Amino acid sequence: MNFKVEYINKLKITITAVLIILLSLFAYFFKDFFNYFENKFIDARSYLSVDGGIFSQKFKKSDSDIVIISVNDLTQYEAARSSELNLTRWPWSRVVWAKIINFIEAQKPAVLIVDLNFSNYEDLSRNYTSPDMVLADTIGYYDNIVLSTALRTPYKDTDKIDPAKILENFENPYNPASNTLNMYIDNKQLDKNIAYYSHTPIPNIFTNSTTMGVTNLVTGNNKNENIRYSQPVYKLIKGNKEYYIPSLALAALLKKEGIGKLAEEIPIENNILKVGKHRIRLDNNGQTFINWHSHENAYTDIPVNSILLSMVRGTSYFEYDKMKYPLSFLKDKIVIIAQTQTWTETHNTPVAKDLPDAQIKATIIDNYINDSDITNKQKRPFLKHITPYKGTIITCIFCAAIIFVMLIATDMTLAFINGSLIIFIYILLSIFLFCHPKFRIIIDMAMPLYWICSIFIISFVLKAHHELKKKKKIETIFGNLVSQQVLKQLVTKPHRLNLKSSVQKVTVMSCNIYNNLKISDELSPEKYVELVNNVFNTIEKIIFKYNGTINRFVGNSVLVYWGYPIHSRKDSENAIRAALEILQKIDEYNASVHNINFEDYDEQNFEEKNPGKYFIKVKIAINTGDALIGQIGSSKVSDFTVLGDTVDAVERLEDVAEEFDKDLIVTQNTLDQLDEEIPANYIGQIRLKNSTDKIKIFELKLPQEENNNWDNEDNASY
Repeated sequence: MNFKVEYINKLKITITAVLIILLSLFAYFFKDFFNYFENKFIDARSYLSVDGGIFSQKFKKSDSDIVIISVNDLTQYEAARSSELNLTRWPWSRVVWAKIINFIEAQKPAVLIVDLNFSNYEDLSRNYTSPDMVLADTIGYYDNIVLSTALRTPYKDTDKIDPAKILENFENPYNPASNTLNMYIDNKQLDKNIAYYSHTPIPNIFTNSTTMGVTNLVTGNNKNENIRYSQPVYKLIKGNKEYYIPSLALAALLKKEGIGKLAEEIPIENNILKVGKHRIRLDNNGQTFINWHSHENAYTDIPVNSILLSMVRGTSYFEYDKMKYPLSFLKDKIVIIAQTQTWTETHNTPVAKDLPDAQIKATIIDNYINDSDITNKQKRPFLKHITPYKGTIITCIFCAAIIFVMLIATDMTLAFINGSLIIFIYILLSIFLFCHPKFRIIIDMAMPLYWICSIFIISFVLKAHHELKKKKKIETIFGNLVSQQVLKQLVTKPHRLNLKSSVQKVTVMSCNIYNNLKISDELSPEKYVELVNNVFNTIEKIIFKYNGTINRFVGNSVLVYWGYPIHSRKDSENAIRAALEILQKIDEYNASVHNINFEDYDEQNFEEKNPGKYFIKVKIAINTGDALIGQIGSSKVSDFTVLGDTVDAVERLEDVAEEFDKDLIVTQNTLDQLDEEIPANYIGQIRLKNSTDKIKIFELKLPQEENNNWDNEDNASY
């Protein structure tokens, strides 16, 4: 038996180890699978973090001082149809844009960002009156303008393209910017990862006139992939020269704060970009998570036609969304002129599908200006990814918690609920740390939940196997030794039963058919066995009635105990009750018997058809004390039995009962366990073998009437 148990345990350990190895291999070879779901979990938490989401009352909402002036298919169509504007051809002349810029600058905005494509020349004449020169002069006149440029061929993609394509960058005759940011970057890998090798050919008359800002959005290889990150600084390698160019958002911050004019050094130390009182946390790719504000457009979007009509009509206001706004509305605002065509100028984000790029860039500007400001008490810090080491520790803690609750769970339902609760706590913790402005920490969900759920399933299956095995063992051991009611209770709550060898306080009873030899001499073996079995059947019913456990039948006697596998403060009382009822049934039987003809004996209920001449006599002994209970025997044959001095005393009392012709003998130990005293005749003291201690013994007799002081209900538990 021990060999079989050890084999099964080793098999379970082996299977568990193999499963963990397979799970590890799956996690290693399918990293992209987990990265995909990790991004989805980040998106879900971002969706909960917007204005109006959880904890939104603890941070500043979207900045109303950021305004978009949009150009899209609808504005182009309406401008072409308008007799006042008469802008029939797209793209509009750069003279038109120069007028729009002058008009907006007249309202004194804080920063004006022109996110339009002015690559190459519109007029090849390049004289002072050409549209290109007019626009360049206009842009150069104001010091709060940021003009967009785009970079191509990032460093990470250089191994995928023909090196000759990179060399084509040298043929671009234009400079990407008139000046480069004075950057100090201590992380060389980050410095590499922000590098690009080509740029949009924007004429020098524009790049030399104003600050250039990179308009690139951080996108994946798939156009439909959500935009999650922003990048504040870009590095362009052109020939033997390096340019550090700010993004549109960082350029807006520099313009607004008046930083960078005197070529101040802008450091990135320990992956923190420091700009005055602003701190932007970056990863090793030089990127940071975007703090989203809305599931829809979070920033005021004014069609450019509203501005054009105000210019043409000479009004002091512009009309937008059926309302009139004074031109002073644009004062001290950060104004973004941008295209918002559907499909071409939109991207998917964690919080919205097909969000206009202008809204995304406005959100990033909002992040850099407000959330990076260390003096802003309502800022929402940039998300910080927890280190892999700490993430592994947290995952191990939750896996250990799963195993712990499985071990201490009292039943399978509770084990499932507790395990599920721990998984739910991990999910809540990841959401809380992500969304709460005080923390803004990303702890991974995909891989940790994969391991936590795997450990949960494995632990639950092992727990279920253990419980089923224990139930089967209980049924095997106690199936014929206790009542069905008690057996059901044991099987329902197997965790409360300790099947290992242990010392328990029990009340032991021995019931012996005293005159069995005389009866066996007079009856045939078959009839004798029938008689004894019927007596034992009756005794068994009484024992089960009082929640006793049959230890064994030996010849003409039965050994019974109370206190295991269920126990009650009335164990001794139940034993005495059972003994008295056995004597009562035997007396009732004997009173009805004169001459029993065992050929006609009714084995079902002790009722005879024809009187015969035999009587049944039983002797009962009861003792209470500590006893060893466990599986006793060889590896092939064993029984769950009770051993010890308490049992030896009962066997000694059997001899006393026969010697002095006493029907029921109990010890002082048993009587001491009763809640109330009962009449008992003192017999004397006996000494056990190999012991100097003496035990007081008493005789109990069957009362004439039932003692109503004893409660008939037994509150057994285990």
